[in-house]
Amino acid sequence: MTTQGKQTRLLLVTDFFYPHWTGISKSVFSLTKSLQEKFAITVLTVRFDKRLAKQETKESIQIIRSDYLFTISRSRYSLSILWDFLKTITQTDIVFINSPSANIVFFALFAKLFGKKLLIFHQGDLILPPGLVNSIIEKIFDLSCFFSFLLADKVSSYTSDYAHHSRVLKPFLKKFTPVLLPVVLQGKGESGPLETIEKLHKEKKIIFGFAGRFVEEKGFDILFRAIPQILEKLPNAHFVIAGQEMSYEDFFGRNKNLFEQVKKHLTFLGLLDDSDLKSFYSGIDAIVVPSRSDCFNLVQAEAMLCGTPALVSNIPGLRYLIKESGFGLIFETESSEALAQATIMFVTKKPEIMKNEKKLQALLEMPKLVLKAEEFIAK
Repeated sequence: MTTQGKQTRLLLVTDFFYPHWTGISKSVFSLTKSLQEKFAITVLTVRFDKRLAKQETKESIQIIRSDYLFTISRSRYSLSILWDFLKTITQTDIVFINSPSANIVFFALFAKLFGKKLLIFHQGDLILPPGLVNSIIEKIFDLSCFFSFLLADKVSSYTSDYAHHSRVLKPFLKKFTPVLLPVVLQGKGESGPLETIEKLHKEKKIIFGFAGRFVEEKGFDILFRAIPQILEKLPNAHFVIAGQEMSYEDFFGRNKNLFEQVKKHLTFLGLLDDSDLKSFYSGIDAIVVPSRSDCFNLVQAEAMLCGTPALVSNIPGLRYLIKESGFGLIFETESSEALAQATIMFVTKKPEIMKNEKKLQALLEMPKLVLKAEEFIAK
């Protein structure tokens, strides 16, 4: 696939990419940066903001952005990306699809028709609120993934734990390889400690952090319900939240009553840039991740790399880092009582938990993760 003196050409297709800054796009951006010495990388993505250039080179990575036609939830659907894919595929050796992808069947089919090696990295099943329409959408998603994974040479996600419980990955375990994408802390903490957190430290607060989109799957309502129970045993506990409300889902508004009951014990920091996010991680005692679905939580991994243990719900994928390292605690999914108990227990067990930080660092050691990703793609 390679000739002497030439890099293997990799076409990475993803709906979300730089400068779109969610866990999915950040993880894929970190992957491309870590692979650029071994591969000549072109990223084909959606031009989610009309102010962005249609073509750009970022750190030796060629980015092609296709205009979108309309928006579905937080995704922007592009039809022109199909034409851009056909124009680009003849100039590549390997097609790497980041799933979920709105056009995954088309990409997979034409990758094989053009005789290209096809890899698919799956970042989570589609899980929507109950309802007939949502059920139909989920079925269409599952069928699209099934046919695409059937065509793929290899499929992957972050962990085998998630794959064995995924609706769409489970039938393809024979061609599955777990790959933890490199976790890169983009910020350097140049801004120093966050003033809000410094003030809470001076007030002798135990600070628990939460970061993410205010949507149902992230489970912030579970945290809100747990706070009164936590305060009964830990009256000096305080909760600092980084994130933002999302226009496509008014989950925060629907849970406003829960928020009102505990708001004096909450501090909202809004959406943080990379530098402030690193300061946020370093300033809290533990990161709380009460997600209902999460194949791998980048916030959790980043916080743990900053030396901050995690308290996470017991769901496939999300629990992996804690199970493997012991650098945190796992609580029953959807249970505010279990979350409260884990939070209270954490304060007592923190000295013991902190001894496991080296195990966590070893799990997320960058050269090891990069080598695993290179092997998945090249072999």
